[in-house]
Amino acid sequence: MHKQCQCGTTMGLELRKVIYADKVEIMHVPVFSCPSCFSSEVLQHVTKDIKELLQSLGDKPSARRISFARNNELAEIIRKLVLEEADNPNVDWQSSLEERMELRINLLLDLYRYARSLGDEDWMNDVEKKLTQVSGFTSKSVFSNTKN
Repeated sequence: MHKQCQCGTTMGLELRKVIYADKVEIMHVPVFSCPSCFSSEVLQHVTKDIKELLQSLGDKPSARRISFARNNELAEIIRKLVLEEADNPNVDWQSSLEERMELRINLLLDLYRYARSLGDEDWMNDVEKKLTQVSGFTSKSVFSNTKN
């Protein structure tokens, strides 16, 4: 998964560890990184959730490790894709991501319908939040101006 950097070099999408307040390790954050100018950019579609997570930790958080993928559906899909396809040099990242997103959205919609049939408002809200995290995202928005 790649994106064009402002310097003209291709940036690769990686799962990075972000350190917050010198105490909190946030694992599995999708970040584009440039090997040429060393700039980094958090995947645009997860920035809102990263900001919310950091705000929830407060100014003086206790030391801990957090998996961002447990807080964000898109990060979880990317994490699983990277883990399962890392050794496959022939993988079409864009197609694989689109396929996994479609499967996850269908599963979440099924869960939402079931939660609604039970009248479980908390569960419905949780699933709705997860659907919001993947809605509006397309692999084309990540892969625009990119090369696989």
